[in-house]
Amino acid sequence: MSKSQYLSPNPSKVLYLLAEIQKHLHNGTIRHELSQIVRHTRDKEILDVCRRAAKCLDIHIDARFHKLDEEQHIYSLRTLVKHMKWAKEKFDEVVKLVPNCNPKWVESPFRATEKQLLSLSDYLTRLDKVPDTTDMNGKVIKVGDLVAISCKDEKDRNYDHYGVVIPSAKGFRVAHFFTGSTIRPQNSLVEKGFGYVHETSYEPQWIVKEHHPETIPYSQVEKRIKKSRNTETRVWNKLSYNCEHWAREMFCGQPSCTQLDKWRKRDTETGED
Repeated sequence: MSKSQYLSPNPSKVLYLLAEIQKHLHNGTIRHELSQIVRHTRDKEILDVCRRAAKCLDIHIDARFHKLDEEQHIYSLRTLVKHMKWAKEKFDEVVKLVPNCNPKWVESPFRATEKQLLSLSDYLTRLDKVPDTTDMNGKVIKVGDLVAISCKDEKDRNYDHYGVVIPSAKGFRVAHFFTGSTIRPQNSLVEKGFGYVHETSYEPQWIVKEHHPETIPYSQVEKRIKKSRNTETRVWNKLSYNCEHWAREMFCGQPSCTQLDKWRKRDTETGED
């Protein structure tokens, strides 16, 4: 007698378990948690992995970005791992039964489910990472980057306030240069004030203007910032040494301001000094 004649002609148990696994994978949990992950990150690798996982199950996920939230990523990944554990345990039962079933009935759905579970396990492993910190435009933040945030001056006019990304034990921070009260000295058209080096927590509103070159050690930026902190008196001057002058000096060693021409043109058009 052939081997197939010794096998069970009734594949119902195996097919039932495989159907239960598919029902579990498609009950909405994976779709929901993948959507939650992609809606709360700008990490390109994570977004790609989530799209691949959705394609594996032929499901649609909501990819409309909401806000950055690393805690949501952790919670959703934990939920997905727990969800997949149940599916794997059921599949282990299938693995024990398959050798006694005629492959004519179970081989195709068994292999398809096996491939799905292996792929999804791989995707979950790749999602188990700390998401890249990004700005509002999705650009990855790195130590030493030149960044800027949109602000308004005392006349409600837009300008960019610059800073440099620095590391800390609690994540990225931004070192920046600002002034408190200003005065307009006699015979001067420009306000001046004492400048202060300050730190603030990084927020996505700080947009990357230039990445710190990988060929140049960050320690150079660090030394310049330290030296600036130790300078007892540094004058802030809107035209000759403002926040952007300082940030670019820390960034590359040379103070400069890309906004001066725009400010001068604006003041000329409004008839202001």
